[in-house]
Amino acid sequence: MKKFVFTCGDINGIGPEISIKALNKLTSLRRNIQFILIIPENVFHKTSKLVKPKFKFQIVDEIKSNSSTSVLIHRLNSVEQNIGKPTILSGKSSYHALKLAFKYVINNYADAIVTAPVSKTALHCAGVKYPGQTEMFADWCGVKNFVMTFISKKLNVGLYSIHIPLKDVSKSLSTKEYSQKLKILNSMLKDDIGLKNPRTAVLGLNPHAGENGIIGKEEQKILIPVLKNKKLGGTVDGPFSPDAFFANREFKKYDMVFGLYHDQVLIPFKYINARKGVNFTAGLPIVRTSPDHGVAFDIAGKGIADESSMIEAFKTAEIILKNRNSSKLK
Repeated sequence: MKKFVFTCGDINGIGPEISIKALNKLTSLRRNIQFILIIPENVFHKTSKLVKPKFKFQIVDEIKSNSSTSVLIHRLNSVEQNIGKPTILSGKSSYHALKLAFKYVINNYADAIVTAPVSKTALHCAGVKYPGQTEMFADWCGVKNFVMTFISKKLNVGLYSIHIPLKDVSKSLSTKEYSQKLKILNSMLKDDIGLKNPRTAVLGLNPHAGENGIIGKEEQKILIPVLKNKKLGGTVDGPFSPDAFFANREFKKYDMVFGLYHDQVLIPFKYINARKGVNFTAGLPIVRTSPDHGVAFDIAGKGIADESSMIEAFKTAEIILKNRNSSKLK
């Protein structure tokens, strides 16, 4: 029986709500899977009044291999909620859940992790040094070369830089790292997504992709020399001018679009997918996915949050696990 760990995210956001809503649907669709939800006990009970659980569950302090209950609620210590606001307590609670989920997967007690959204502000207030969950799991896995990706049926994107100021993106560019990330993406498309001959499009940094060096030199000095390397694996084209690339729907010709900074690819991705996309960290030995949206403090506690992306995050993790297992058998 496969086991999937869900973390509830920031307890003051929509994470607890969409976790229970997602489990309500998934437990009826997947009879051969056990779900583990890590959440403070009082938050689970309070959220259960907002969204009634339709699944059988057992509240536990540790995971036991002989339990056959469809959903195990791994209770954390009760924590005071302040719905709609990031707090030190919500940051500590979400961080604790993430560390516990990682422990279960890395020790083979579970197969994959699906993380509900956390608040970077709350994590910062709680003294957590990581800028986001992606960097957190990469560090815990001891992996320095990884790529934040967003997966959907219509568009897949990867990010060279993640949570850094826009003014630092150009300074962060290096031939070695750019090449390494393209190789990671190619391996991910083959081993995790299951494509035989993946095609990747890369976007330029400057307007008009630098216009042959007139508007910027990064394309000429770093991107183009890397793209001439025939050892990247798969087909890699570019660098393309981002505005024309998306306006002309060129992305439909490719399995992955590799952008250089956060909003360059996430604005079109989220516009196209309307909260049905999935965040996946490529290059890690573990499988961890999450919804493509944030904590949504503005609608927390109202019972109106959409769990679609949480469900897609589970389905994507399930597919990646299956593809990785198939790849190992070859």
